[in-house]
Amino acid sequence: MIAFIVKSTVALCVFLAFYHLILEREKMHQFNRFFLLFAIVISVAIPFISFEIIKEIPVDFSRQVAISQHALNTSIHQTAEKVDYKFILLWTLYAIVMLLMAVRFGRNIWKIFSRIGNSPNVEFKNSKLVLVKEKIVPHTFLHYIFINLEDYKKQNIEAELYTHELVHVHQKHTLDILFIEFLKVVFWFNPIFLFYKKAIQLNHEFLADQEIVKTYNNVPFYQNLLLTKGSEKQTIYLASNLNYLVTKKRLIMMKKRTSKNTAFLKKIAVVPLVTILMLLLCMKTVAQEVKTEVKSSTSKNSSDEKTVVSKDKKQDVAVKEKSVKPTDKKKTKVSSQPAVASKKTQDVKENEALNKKQESGSEVSAIISESEGRVKERRKSYGYQDIKFDTTMFRRPQNP
Repeated sequence: MIAFIVKSTVALCVFLAFYHLILEREKMHQFNRFFLLFAIVISVAIPFISFEIIKEIPVDFSRQVAISQHALNTSIHQTAEKVDYKFILLWTLYAIVMLLMAVRFGRNIWKIFSRIGNSPNVEFKNSKLVLVKEKIVPHTFLHYIFINLEDYKKQNIEAELYTHELVHVHQKHTLDILFIEFLKVVFWFNPIFLFYKKAIQLNHEFLADQEIVKTYNNVPFYQNLLLTKGSEKQTIYLASNLNYLVTKKRLIMMKKRTSKNTAFLKKIAVVPLVTILMLLLCMKTVAQEVKTEVKSSTSKNSSDEKTVVSKDKKQDVAVKEKSVKPTDKKKTKVSSQPAVASKKTQDVKENEALNKKQESGSEVSAIISESEGRVKERRKSYGYQDIKFDTTMFRRPQNP
């Protein structure tokens, strides 16, 4: 909400300053009317418009997940524990004031229509004259023109005044005022809409004055008429009044001339103004997480490992092939020897087997002698006499 208020207020102030400094002094009132309305609409819409600029940032995903989980847990605890009473109080205050402003706005409209219903109406050039008993200044609401009953009967109302009010009716100036009043109800806290209402109403008077000057071409008489009627009291703030802001601006604007080139350049200047505001207030930089670089590096490492393993395997296979080749040569050499060599190898093998048997017999006799010594020691410890046993029967006979 704060961002919306700040952005919309900045845009409204910039457009209003541009209007007063550059556009208001020139005689292009129809363009100025739509500029003021467009400025209000685009200023209210700017906070909802966003253009994203993507900026790639490498992020540690494991750490990010842990941080997000921690933030989620803390937010859950905070929402469960705390209730923002200030927020509720501010929204309640806003709703109450807006309701009061809406009641005031509706009451003023009801007063106008009640006056229309209680007063005699007269058809007049696609409009209706509402003849009021009170002494009032001629003013317009929608297609109704309010004038004094006695002045109408005595024909004390000049033709310029009728034409002036008919311009307000035909160009539907009341809709602009109702629009700005509705925004004042919704955004009652923003005083900038008061200045927009004054600018819009003054521009309406410029438009009406321009038509009078074109139709009657008697500027001094019309200026004197405005000065005489300008001292009278205004009545309804929702209507387009004849004497609204009769100042030097209106009197000077009647005789002012604006060249087409100047008007064109000032109209074109609106485009860069809107573009700069959109760039300043609507651009957002969005961080995008990058995954491609990490994946590529891991894939490169895995591919390098695979190549290293494959190279190692090739080397092992080559070593095995080299080790196998000399054995094959030896086999071929052994197979080429005569049968006498094979007999000798058989004799050598038999001798080796006999030696192994002898060694095993000597090992058995050593074990038996050790067991006899242990038995003698135990018998002595228990008090038995030394009895000799014949152990030759347990010995294995040796081969001759």
